[in-house]
Amino acid sequence: MSFAYRDRGYQDFSKLMASSDDFFVIRRFQSLNAHVILYMQYRIAQIEERLQEIHEECKKGNPSEANNGSFRWDLICEPERDSLMCELTSLLHHYNQYIDTFTRIRQRPNAAKYQVQNVEEYFKEKTITEKERNFIIHKHDLVSINPTVSSPLGRLLEWSDVVVRLLRAKKDENSQVVDLVDYGSDTALANLTTGSIIALGCIMLLGPMWGLEFVTNSHKRLGIITGFLVGFMAFMACASVHKPFEVVAASAAYAAVLMVFMQIEAK
Repeated sequence: MSFAYRDRGYQDFSKLMASSDDFFVIRRFQSLNAHVILYMQYRIAQIEERLQEIHEECKKGNPSEANNGSFRWDLICEPERDSLMCELTSLLHHYNQYIDTFTRIRQRPNAAKYQVQNVEEYFKEKTITEKERNFIIHKHDLVSINPTVSSPLGRLLEWSDVVVRLLRAKKDENSQVVDLVDYGSDTALANLTTGSIIALGCIMLLGPMWGLEFVTNSHKRLGIITGFLVGFMAFMACASVHKPFEVVAASAAYAAVLMVFMQIEAK
């Protein structure tokens, strides 16, 4: 039986989470948060109802013994209303802050599949007791603390074992790096992704120029343009994080440039 949690435990797990956003995933507790919000709403509604009852009772009472227009009078003669107002002040403030905070949490995207897999892989070492690592099974409820948006090309490079080995980050004794994990250099990966995009972009620009130069048949020239246009759209979709309509707009501009190339007569 493994007792790794006794030696490594939360100290190493905390270092792991702090070392990279790819590991820092936590639960949203959506149902529990909704439960708490509903409870506070119920309690506020109770206070609202009771305050209205007191208000109506004062309206019907003797003017010398009832007053709806003085907080000072409530403090002395209507302590229940004063107490309810004190509770309501704190509860409404908490209620509003709670909703505002949880709204921002709900807006966070779900943890990516690879982030969950990273934590699950680490848990195979049994550094945390089974019951306390079960939070990772609530995949629909997990969020990333600092989600990073990367293009499909960037994710493909990250998942390549060859690329990870080539771009392995140097371990700093003062950094929060766990021995069980190999980290890739974010800077090196970003440089490789940028270089790949520039190289592919040059091919997409220079390829049709040279291809059209040696083709005279208009149908073949149109076929070359169509092929490069489709390739450009695929390239934009994979190498960038633009929205679909932005990819279409960029492709339309690229198509316009290619049509200019087509008007140039080949020698």
